[in-house]
Amino acid sequence: MQRFTMMVCPHDTAKNPERWFLFAQYLSQRAGRSVHFEQSLDFAEFQAKMAEADFVYANPQHALKLLDGHGYLPLARASNLFDEAVLVTCAECEAAAADFHQASIVTVPSMLVTQVALKSLARAGIVPQALQPAANWMGVVQALYKGEARFGILYKDFYEGMSKLSRKQVRVVSETAERSVYHCFMLAPQHADQVDALRAILLDMADDERGAAILRDLHMDRLVRVQPDDLESIRDLRG
Repeated sequence: MQRFTMMVCPHDTAKNPERWFLFAQYLSQRAGRSVHFEQSLDFAEFQAKMAEADFVYANPQHALKLLDGHGYLPLARASNLFDEAVLVTCAECEAAAADFHQASIVTVPSMLVTQVALKSLARAGIVPQALQPAANWMGVVQALYKGEARFGILYKDFYEGMSKLSRKQVRVVSETAERSVYHCFMLAPQHADQVDALRAILLDMADDERGAAILRDLHMDRLVRVQPDDLESIRDLRG
């Protein structure tokens, strides 16, 4: 039996990684090949190894890197999941989104979700004066907690995954609803002849009782088709 390795964005395996073992098991049975889920300990390990995997569930930035740099082919995405941002301020602060105008905002500038937030703000005529870089999303929280910044941008999935104690360190001002960027299942180019078959399995999961249950555990309603051209909007946002 042919063996596939599957890797998944670490944000999505930080909690309940067993859900992805069940996903890989389902694919193994439906595709007639052994799909081995290889869990990454952190983003550094994931980024170092993702281009060696046969099948990858990648965040939008990594999806573009896999497409442009390694010829990976996009297959599908969750119909209901998008990468959104949360605008935050310090826990004891009172603020509105309008207060972000001409303000210094702490964020992770390299992450696409920062551009999602800036696009949403710009639509309301709100333009920050400067972006104060943090090494990671927890660095944003720490900067607000320490009083090094008053306003920040967080990845919504990161915020929702924070402990209750960590959440108490910030106050949510608003969140975006751009629905423009997303995680995507990508297939290595050496398996291009199997795109249609594997995509069909993914798109049909929601109509299968067991497949639908696995998707529900991953908070996915159903999977929908993604073509290379569909990633152009993500590329445009990245600039």
